[in-house]
Amino acid sequence: MSPGLLYSLGRFACFVVVAALLYVVGFRSWFLVIGALLFSAPLSYVLLRGVRTKWSVQIDERLARRRAEKQRLRATLRGDDETTA
Repeated sequence: MSPGLLYSLGRFACFVVVAALLYVVGFRSWFLVIGALLFSAPLSYVLLRGVRTKWSVQIDERLARRRAEKQRLRATLRGDDETTA
């Protein structure tokens, strides 16, 4: 499963769990939603650190591949490329 999808599902799950706990405690209406947002954000920041790191590594690798491809294309267009495949 993609780290981005896993992270998004984890964030949503944290929100739902916190919202359920706040509902049991007695929060209702907008207080429930705002409270769940405020409490689930730092909780997911701590709990999902590993998944977030994997996702950022995946993004960095993708950006590095795109930069290399862009440089290769520019070199080809300038005529610096010695052989074309």
